[in-house]
Amino acid sequence: MYEVLFQRLNQLVFLNPRQQQELRDVLQVIKRPKDDCFLEVGQVSNHIYFVQAGILRSFYTFEGKEVTQWFCFPNHFAASYFSFAYRQPSKDCLSSLTEVTLLAISYNSLQQLIHQDKVWADLNRRLLEHYYTMSLQRIASFQVLSTAERYEQLLYEHPTIESEVPLGYLASYLGMTQETLSRIRRRKKKRK
Repeated sequence: MYEVLFQRLNQLVFLNPRQQQELRDVLQVIKRPKDDCFLEVGQVSNHIYFVQAGILRSFYTFEGKEVTQWFCFPNHFAASYFSFAYRQPSKDCLSSLTEVTLLAISYNSLQQLIHQDKVWADLNRRLLEHYYTMSLQRIASFQVLSTAERYEQLLYEHPTIESEVPLGYLASYLGMTQETLSRIRRRKKKRK
């Protein structure tokens, strides 16, 4: 159950067997049904999740429309990081697009680990750096890539995403209307 998690974490910081056991001792296994919103706007995020199975979606509402910020697929981490780290109300919702199985660590458990061993603070910092870098790359994609290029990049990174995520959510994530995404997809099919 924990092997893939430890493989991912060891890419950031090596965890010895004792540290791995310390983490196992505080992790919770959480199963959520499809379309379950388990972090609402205004709530403080109390967990970081590692997705074992299923897909999560982060979104907020702007002018009455849901705007998708990100998707989280198996073997990746998810949280409302600003809310989690700074204990502030979340500005986004976290919802399951499918049934999900998650490994979760609470804020309090992470703080206890950090106080016991500096490896946890280092791991937390490296994880945040990794996702900060991904956020910068996403921002840059909006600055330099066309809508069609962003779509192609998404398909390259996640080849099965079209069969897993509703078209409207994909369009929102890519910063375009559903109609624009449909036109881009039609053009792509004609070229093949």
